[in-house]
Formats: sequence, structure tokens, C-alpha cells
Amino acid sequence: MSSAAQTIEDPVGDAIAEAAPAALAAKAQQPAGRMIVLAIFAGAFIAFGSVASLVAQANMGDGGSVHMLSGIAFSVGLMMVMIVGAELFTGNTMMALATLTGDLGAGRMAKAWAVVWIGNLAGSVAIAVLFHAAGGLSDGVGEAASALVKTKLGKSALAIFCSAILANMLVCLAVWMAMSARTIPARILAIVGPVTVFVSAGLEHSIANMSILPLGWLADAGQVPDLVGGFANLAVSTAGNIVGGGAVALGVAYGHDVWRRAG
Repeated sequence: MSSAAQTIEDPVGDAIAEAAPAALAAKAQQPAGRMIVLAIFAGAFIAFGSVASLVAQANMGDGGSVHMLSGIAFSVGLMMVMIVGAELFTGNTMMALATLTGDLGAGRMAKAWAVVWIGNLAGSVAIAVLFHAAGGLSDGVGEAASALVKTKLGKSALAIFCSAILANMLVCLAVWMAMSARTIPARILAIVGPVTVFVSAGLEHSIANMSILPLGWLADAGQVPDLVGGFANLAVSTAGNIVGGGAVALGVAYGHDVWRRAG
């Protein structure tokens, strides 16, 4: 199929793919102070999604419908990130596209990733601590958090890595589709589906885990937190998220012939 024919069939998809490298590069070029503030907010927003997801699970058993409801509740976190314009590490893994097209240096990308990851961690932990102090881990919410943490820390490294690839493929698809939305309701609708799938399937999202792990540990006040296992989970899920996000960005861009057009 010719390039002209493709543009006629999918003008929105082509436009988003062509604009993505420059837009992703621009995000990485922000001053570090601004970037980390937006990253802290993104971590907080995703933590709010984690809280909503746990509330949906509280005292509800372990059925498939409960997992679906939990996924829908969690999607509120990514909605806030996208609508406010906060900096989320897992979405920013798509900066790999800007690096391959030459719009962004690898060093600058790595710095942006590090700053945003740290900011996301700070925002996530802050909300977890505040929610615990507010008495939120009662009425079954704490039990749901504790059970979820035990499940996450019981997985093998390979399972976490593969799960994290799948999780961020879905998250980045949600982000990519939301980029093409012209209205806020359309953006919300684009986000809900993929995020519901990743949460209901129990996949590993490093930034969500930054709030889920401390919530579970805070709920088990009498237990010593498995910090080594928690950091191992974050390290492996971060690596898998990078692979999944990069795969989506590079694959979609290749499908829309971004490299040839840029050349």
C-alpha cells in the first residue's frame, strides 16, 4: 500500500505517529525541577488509582468481576495523569522512539527516566503513608492490600518481567490512544479499556507497585516488610515496563512508516 493511500485510510494514526518523536523528546527536555514536580504528582495520581482499586476489592472475594471492577477503578489514576499532564515513567518509556529517530539523545533520555522514576516513587509513597494515617486501611482495604502484596512478592523474576512487559504494552497503548482523542470524554474512554485489562489480569506495573507495596506493608503493622523483595520487584518490573513501552512505540511508529517519512 502506498504512503498516500495509508494517509487517506488512517490520517489520525499517521499524524500521532509522526508527531510522537518530537513530543516525547520535548518532555525529556524539561527542566529537572519542573519534571520532578510533575513526576511526584503522577506517582500520587497512580497511588490514588491503587487506593480506588483496593477499595473495590475490599470484602468482595476473588471473582473475575471483582478484578474487572478493580481495573476500572484503577484507571482513574491514569486519567488524572493524562488530563493534568503529569510525568509518568511507564508512559515515558516510549521516549525510546525519540532516541531511535534522533530527536533525543540516549543520555538525556536516561536522565529523564531517572528523574521521573524517583519522582513517581516519592509521590506514590507519600499517598500510601497519608492514606494509612487517615485510617484508610480498614474495612477490608488493608486485607486486600496485604493479600495483593503477598501475591506480587511470591512471583518469580521471570514471571514479573514478562508480566511487566504486558502491563506496559497496555498502559502505553492507552496513552497512545488518548493522544489521539480530541475531547476529555474520548480520552477517558481510550484509557479505561487497556488499563482495566492490565489490572484485572494482575500484571506488574512498576509505578502502581510503588504504592501497592507500602500499602500492603502498612496494613501488616506486625510484620517486618520484605524490602529486599519489594525493591527486587520494582527493579524487574521497571525493566519489563521499559521493554513493553518501547515495543509499543517502536512497533506503532514502524507500522506508520515514521522513519522513512522523517528521512
